[in-house]
Amino acid sequence: MIFVLTFLAALAVSLGTFFTVLKMPGVRNLVPDRQRARDIHTEPRPRIGGLVIIPLFIFGFWFLTHFSGETFEILTWKSHYGGIVFGAAALLVYGLWDERRDLAWYTQLAVQAGIVLAVVETDIRIHEIRVPFMGLVNLDWITGVLVGVEWIFPADLLAFVWILAVMNVVNWLDGVDGLAGGVGVIGFVILAALSLSATVGQPHIALIALLLAGLYAGFLGFNFHPSRIFLGTPGSMFLGFMLAVLAMVSGGKIATAALVLAFPIIDAVFVIVTRLRAGVSIFRADNRHLHHRLLAWGLGQRQAVLFLYAVSLLFGGSALVLQTQGKFVAFLVGLAAMGSLYLWLTSMKDRST
Repeated sequence: MIFVLTFLAALAVSLGTFFTVLKMPGVRNLVPDRQRARDIHTEPRPRIGGLVIIPLFIFGFWFLTHFSGETFEILTWKSHYGGIVFGAAALLVYGLWDERRDLAWYTQLAVQAGIVLAVVETDIRIHEIRVPFMGLVNLDWITGVLVGVEWIFPADLLAFVWILAVMNVVNWLDGVDGLAGGVGVIGFVILAALSLSATVGQPHIALIALLLAGLYAGFLGFNFHPSRIFLGTPGSMFLGFMLAVLAMVSGGKIATAALVLAFPIIDAVFVIVTRLRAGVSIFRADNRHLHHRLLAWGLGQRQAVLFLYAVSLLFGGSALVLQTQGKFVAFLVGLAAMGSLYLWLTSMKDRST
């Protein structure tokens, strides 16, 4: 019952807060709307999604640590979950800074890297990982102390790369009304379901995931096409950060999170490859993403988003029933299928021009 109540309470609070905030005068001036060549929208909208969701999450997490009962006593500020709260607050500050200043890509990457490094050192690490056809592999190979900080290799390196990559993959996904938020809700619900399964048994992770699912579902009430607000950099970065971190602290469900985010990851790979082939920077934003190509093919925003929701549900649902090897095979099949779709849409676009 507490899981359902957590989701419904988060949903209600999120809906109520966004409704109230949108009524406030001057809210559109909190974050300036930058109209870019790749943007689909033609009218400015407040980019305040993250500015609302992150504080609500921090308050919700504090509430759960104090009132969720003995079953969830592991949820304490003194545990490494404090690193999650630090990361949330840091991404809120960074995201607001980036939205207002439109930071250069190398500044963005440097600040992100600093935040992720600090989070990893709160013991949010990937100590072991289940490798297809090899079994469980321990990653605590080398341990040392540098500048008073303990470092574990390659556990820290893999955690650093994983969090940073997922943050940016989800940020790239935020290009169509409702897409990033909806995929996030699907991802959090899948992680919650897996955490509550008898084989995993981590109700505290499910509680956090459902809190986030409710908050982002409330946001979708104002972001689904036609949208009234956008996530903004804080909201999309935080979404990717939490999907990456929950997959780590919930027993290393990296393969599950990778399947839920299969199409954004595959999309990011193909976009990077096409940018390299075109001789442009991989950090140069453009209209090469899969959602842009679906729109160019003739789908409306709702149709494209619902199609990509279905893809996420298909991949995420398979993660609930497949073992590590099966997840690996499913990802490869998805890579081939999505790659074929991407190339077909590209060829259709080329013919039309």
